[in-house]
Amino acid sequence: MSQFLPIDGVAERYATSKHSIYRWIRDDRGFPMPIQLPSGVKRWAVADLVAWETSSRAERADFR
Repeated sequence: MSQFLPIDGVAERYATSKHSIYRWIRDDRGFPMPIQLPSGVKRWAVADLVAWETSSRAERADFR
């Protein structure tokens, strides 16, 4: 697996649209921000996405 994903890969990972990913960021849901790589392109670090998934699962478990 690549260390970084473009927006298309992030949207595919969560089975949602690119618009939803940007909305999650805008609405401050704790979703990771993209990082700018030395080449100038913006990508999401897979490690950041995994950390967000883990924390989101823990938060949902607390509500049960």
